[in-house]
Amino acid sequence: MRILIDPRYSDYDTRGHVNNAVYLTYFEIGRHHAWRALTGLAEDYPFIMLESSVRYVSQAKWGVPLAMDITVAEVRTKAWVWAYRIVDSRDERLVAEGRTVQVMFDYDAQRSVPIPAHIREQLTRAIEARE
Repeated sequence: MRILIDPRYSDYDTRGHVNNAVYLTYFEIGRHHAWRALTGLAEDYPFIMLESSVRYVSQAKWGVPLAMDITVAEVRTKAWVWAYRIVDSRDERLVAEGRTVQVMFDYDAQRSVPIPAHIREQLTRAIEARE
């Protein structure tokens, strides 16, 4: 799934670069879109974040149009991994890449739970569609 990113003024540091911390916010925006696309659920996020990582490859300076590709990289029993690539949408130059691990979570019981079959199916289909 590709998402266009329009960096906001507050995303930039004093040198005119997208600040390193902002990429995790971009990933969050991607998760929101991917979750909705995969499950059709717009408001219910029955998962928590276990891990996130970002690798910075090149600079995104003031005015550079960005795009983010988000894919399902792995499905586990209770968790799955989303992989992200942020590029300059003019020439596909890689700016940053990363991954996050989400864990299905029962907020009432305050514990992790297995991924429900219907969601596992959607996540698995997303992997198969890439191959």
